[in-house]
Amino acid sequence: MKLISQILFFITFLPSICFSQDVIRLTNGEWAPYLSEHLPHNGVASHIVSEAFAVVGVKVEYGFFPWKRSFLYAQQGAGASNEVWNGSLLWIYLPERTEDFLYSDPVVVDSQVLFFLKSAPLDFSVLDDLKGKVLGGTAHTAYPRLQEGVDKGLFTINRGAGYDSLFKRLFANRIDAIPNVRRVGEFYIRTGLSPRQQGQMTSSPTEIEERTYYLILSKKVAGNKQLITRFNRGLKIIKENGFYARAFKDLDAGKYDPVNLHRLKNIKQ
Repeated sequence: MKLISQILFFITFLPSICFSQDVIRLTNGEWAPYLSEHLPHNGVASHIVSEAFAVVGVKVEYGFFPWKRSFLYAQQGAGASNEVWNGSLLWIYLPERTEDFLYSDPVVVDSQVLFFLKSAPLDFSVLDDLKGKVLGGTAHTAYPRLQEGVDKGLFTINRGAGYDSLFKRLFANRIDAIPNVRRVGEFYIRTGLSPRQQGQMTSSPTEIEERTYYLILSKKVAGNKQLITRFNRGLKIIKENGFYARAFKDLDAGKYDPVNLHRLKNIKQ
């Protein structure tokens, strides 16, 4: 009878033991094709982060907010209603951020280049070649390498609300170029501009800098140190099993393209 009772116990509770998952809550934002509430799997980077956590038994819940709020909630470890937010994605490394955040291993690496009009080409190999130019940047983006040129007085960065605004200013010749990571710039041009406008665009073969992006978890949330370790282990696993490489192949094949292109065009990025 005792043996039967033990068997019944395991039959009853084993499924919940096997399939129970920890949950992590991450703030997110609009930065297609890497991150977007309106793309399949919330964008390729969100998909990678979700899969890396999934293989180590952690379920991800995303909250999409304007970038300033996404960063603040992650920094505080809580939102406006005191709901827990463990961290955020994707962010570059800045030394001052390590006071508040734990950084993961690199999630995405991309090349930052300049996008400009074919009718007004920019031939540059060093920052000094951009002397006197006006670049258009987004309000929330850090440009560490370009900031060196701004600090030297070589050129200026005129910031705007989002890509829609920046490209309008570019076509109106109010700015000379837009710095962006290559995949993001190419994705926006392909999905956000008309065929005629696409034909007017090009980008520099010269890389401004390699940009590396990370998952960041707040030091204020208990358990985040263990979660960042688990994430790094999961990221290593999905690189070894081929998921990571397949995700980028799928991106190039259009599998992360927006289901509702009109909706994505109206998102302020």
